[in-house]
Amino acid sequence: PDEFRAGRIENYINLPTMYNPDRNNIVQELMEQPVPEPTEILLHKAPTPPSGNAILGLASYPKFKDGWMKLVGSLRTNGYEGHIIVGVHPEIPQDERDYLDKMGVTYYAVETVNCSEAILKGVSQTGNRVRAKCSRGLENLKLEWGRYEMARRWLRACDTCTGWSMVIDTRDIFFQQDPFASLEDADDARQDLMFVEEVAQYTKTLPDELRAINIGASGMYKYHTIPCYGQNQVAPQKIIDRPILCSGTVIGNRNGIHRFLSVLVDEFHKHNGRSVECMSPHTTDQWTMNYLYYRGDFGFPRQTKTLPWGTGPVLTVGKPCATKLFSEVTKKLEHVHSLKDMMVFDANGLILNPHEKKGSPTFIAPTLHQWDRCHRWINPWFRKHTNLFSQENEPGVNWVREKIS
Repeated sequence: PDEFRAGRIENYINLPTMYNPDRNNIVQELMEQPVPEPTEILLHKAPTPPSGNAILGLASYPKFKDGWMKLVGSLRTNGYEGHIIVGVHPEIPQDERDYLDKMGVTYYAVETVNCSEAILKGVSQTGNRVRAKCSRGLENLKLEWGRYEMARRWLRACDTCTGWSMVIDTRDIFFQQDPFASLEDADDARQDLMFVEEVAQYTKTLPDELRAINIGASGMYKYHTIPCYGQNQVAPQKIIDRPILCSGTVIGNRNGIHRFLSVLVDEFHKHNGRSVECMSPHTTDQWTMNYLYYRGDFGFPRQTKTLPWGTGPVLTVGKPCATKLFSEVTKKLEHVHSLKDMMVFDANGLILNPHEKKGSPTFIAPTLHQWDRCHRWINPWFRKHTNLFSQENEPGVNWVREKIS
């Protein structure tokens, strides 16, 4: 953090607080375990794209046409020519299937089912579907956790997914550029696993401390980890100056993302064998991932890095748009959303990375995540910039049409 504050972003590192020399061997053993075939039904396999990069996520909504346009349309319109592999609703509407087919998307049918009795403790305490239900074939993992196992299997089943991959949240993500265009060749990468930081006290662009939060000060982090792991293991005071990492945009090459998914899914299975405080919905994906990272449990720390907020392939706009601020009316902290004062735009209205300089390949933020927190201003922005994700009489992707014909 001190390097970032001093303006030496190129020297910035955010290493785990612990190092276990034996951890690499444990992680390697996890990675070498057989990966099962996907249990979901493959509804459509797209033609092999020009690029070996991959975007993977779960979007099993009954209707998601606008979401597909924001997600898939923005990727294809802005030059991404890699794999898109997603989980969809088993009864996905035909018009959505037609759209995904011509946009070169591979998709599996994810059938929602009741979870096994062994992991239903505490489920009555949530109305959140992804923390209350499972998918057929993965009845021992709630959907929030099971989606990572799906991604692990889908990636392994994709022989031509040989480049960079990003495991994503699908509902609140949008692309202004190819998210991997700025990265070095995946085969030669020094760091093969990259976590994206949310805005921290030292990366925020406004002085008000309420506009950012570090992980050691996060009540949510402590609430979702200490009951499971214990105060001494979580040790939030040791990471009081460190950023929160986002679980909805994790990047790695084939080896790195497999490492990430293998470790995280293994921890989820361990949670199911622990006390109820470790099980979903009490413990969630993001906070478990952060706990594992700062303890060094993903192993290979020199092959892993975190990307500071306002730089690189992803700009997470959730906290800058939505937070609690002091109200002069009520004289207390009130939740607000759709704030715009930390956003930076170019002359064409595109959203910029605030810490990237003009001429940087990621000056225009390639990926916008958590945009739903900004809906009052970003929905009009979408209507103004439909050219970024939609074409009249959508013709689809050239290389799909060529291979079909």
